[in-house]
Amino acid sequence: MANYSKEAERQNKALKDLMSGKEYEKDYVQVGYEGEKQENLGGKTRESELSKVMQAARMPWFCPKCKKAMKKRLDDKFWRMMGHCFDCQIDFENKLRIKDYSEYEKYAELKVLENQKSYLKDLRESIKEFEKSGGKQTWLNQVGVAAPDVEEETWEMGKEKFETMVESAHEHLKSLQDKLDEKEKQLIGAE
Repeated sequence: MANYSKEAERQNKALKDLMSGKEYEKDYVQVGYEGEKQENLGGKTRESELSKVMQAARMPWFCPKCKKAMKKRLDDKFWRMMGHCFDCQIDFENKLRIKDYSEYEKYAELKVLENQKSYLKDLRESIKEFEKSGGKQTWLNQVGVAAPDVEEETWEMGKEKFETMVESAHEHLKSLQDKLDEKEKQLIGAE
């Protein structure tokens, strides 16, 4: 059956019941959150803290800047990062390029610098996890075809090698951090 959907079937049943004079009863569950009704507010719904949090996290239907519908996948990403739609971001960067290309280059370099800082933070976290392991790792492997069995494999790198590796990782992170700090000083100092 072409263009068949459960929603269309449900709507047709509801219309049929309304036209025949019967009262339509929902046979589905709709999930949402609504605050408690307050009598002292004249029957209005009191907005709870959870409602405010959900409103802040939910992407609006229309861009707050340009008022266009936000329906592209990139709109969701840019709304979460920048607070507006993808088209507004393109317009912003285009105007920045036209106005003063050196300003755009600085903006782009600052974005790259922020990404590098984030990557460095992730590296620090992974090194902390590695330090917690103490240079030892255990895996469980499935062996056997006819009669499957589990085999435990332990890997150990040795205390000296582990300490050397952790020390060199920290030195490398420090040198990367120094380079990023220097680059940030150059970018911010150029203002």
